[in-house]
Parts: sequence; structure tokens; C-alpha cells
Amino acid sequence: MRRICLFFLLLISTGGSLGAQELQIAEVNAPQKTPFAQPFTVQYRFSGVTQDPITVDEASFSPDFEITESQFSRPQAQTAVYDFTVLPFTLGVSTFTVTFQTEQDGKEISVPAEPLEIDITPVKVFNDTKWREIRSPRVPASWGWLILLLLLIGGIAWARRWWRERQNRALEIALEEDLRPCDEIALSKIKALLDSGLWEKRAYKIFYITLGEILREYLWRKFQVDASADTTAELLHRVKTIGPMQPLLVPLRDFLNSGDLVKFAKAEPEEAVRNQDVAILREIVRETSSPKPEESEPEKPL
Repeated sequence: MRRICLFFLLLISTGGSLGAQELQIAEVNAPQKTPFAQPFTVQYRFSGVTQDPITVDEASFSPDFEITESQFSRPQAQTAVYDFTVLPFTLGVSTFTVTFQTEQDGKEISVPAEPLEIDITPVKVFNDTKWREIRSPRVPASWGWLILLLLLIGGIAWARRWWRERQNRALEIALEEDLRPCDEIALSKIKALLDSGLWEKRAYKIFYITLGEILREYLWRKFQVDASADTTAELLHRVKTIGPMQPLLVPLRDFLNSGDLVKFAKAEPEEAVRNQDVAILREIVRETSSPKPEESEPEKPL
């Protein structure tokens, strides 16, 4: 009798230790009802968690929902939490499904969660039958307003074209004063920018604006392409038709995107990023010059 009792005690203790190591979904937090196309959160809390990673089988997600964000955390020992930001795209009762995967003792284990039924309701709109239209019926008197609108649009287009031509003429006059080859002008301006001290003063935005202006001035001098008012997408589209520029479209795109991050997103680039952007601009100038320029003095080290 004593041996039987000892056997049962050993069995119970062993089963408890094994159960503690099994990955189990201890708690699920999700709304039962949510409006259409409004994001909501589904949280799964696990117990019996080991140090093995827990992943999600993306193929197990229901097609009625889109997962816009997921986050995994371990708030305490043998506990883990998975948070999903979910966007519903169907109306009515939809089923949210997900399967988790982990490894235990070298074996891959799938842990399917219980399906969640969530009622997706239509977006609430104002629908009060007591309200009535109090405006008097009105019929358009004429098409005069449409003609005025077209004239206004035409006037704006003409004024923009006139202003751009005036800027181009001013740019031509300004550029005619420097009679050096365009590649020599661009390389000398790059060197002057590096020597200006703007980078050391952390004036990154002014530095990159000037770097972009050097590129646009070079494109005007070399190919008569006015990109002074172009966005990144417009400039890339414009230079696709320039034969010497076609092999350089990828580094040119990287150069322009890097400048946009500094000018518009207020990014503070590292020196290595600046060196790479300056090297790209120098490469564009050298590869499109015919013959390629030979610098009279060594470049400033990047």
C-alpha cells in the first residue's frame, strides 16, 4: 500500500511539471462587437511559457480581417502576451482565427486558438426621419459659373507657366556668368559645401538643400533639364529619357530619398550617410561628363 501511494505521488508531481511546460492560452481579450473598418485589439495571454520563441502562422488568419500590427512581450516568467491590431472588412458576425507555433524538446508544436466570433456592425450614420429639407428648390441659372471656373484654371496655368519661364531666364543669365565646364562647377561646389562648416554646425537641412541644388544646377547646365521645382518623383521621371542618366537612376533615387528624409522628416543623418550621398552626387557628375573630369587637387576626405 505504501508503494502504491508513493507511485501516485510521483505520477502527480511529474504530471504537474510537464503541464507547467506546455504552452497554453490562459486568457483572450477581444471585443464581441465593433464598427466596420474600425481597428480593434485582440490579446492572447499564454501560461507555461519556456524560452523557446512563439511565432504566428500567418496563413491561419481569417480573410475577413487584416492584421495591421502585432506585438509580442514577456511580462513575467512563464508568461507571454501577443497583441494584434485588427481591421475588419466584412459586416455581420465574422470569425477571427489564429494559430501559434513554438518548439518544445526540439519539436514544433502548433497551438490553435479558439475561434472568436465578432459582430461587425455598420458605421453609425445619422438617420432621423423627423428632419426635413427646408431649402427651397433651386435650378442652376446658367453655365456661367462653369465658364468662370475654367477661365480661372486657365489663368492660373498661364501665370504658372509665365513665372516658370521668367525663372528659367533668370537662371540662364545667372549661369552664363560662370564659363567653366559644368562638371568642374559641380565638383567645386560640392567641395565648397563640405568646407562651409554647415555639417559641423548640425545645419543638416541647409546642407542637403544645397546638395540638391548642386544636382539640379548640374542637370540644367549639362542636359538643359529644368528640375528646379520638381519633386523627387517628377525629377526621376524627367531624367529617365536622358541616356547617360539611365544607369544612375537607382543611386539617384537613393540620393533624393535621403535628402527628402532630412528636409521634410527632420532626420539627422550620420556622417556615413552624408559621405554616401556626396559620393553618389560625385559619381553622377563624373559618369555623365564627357570626357570625365580630372580633379586638380585631392578631394576632401569624407
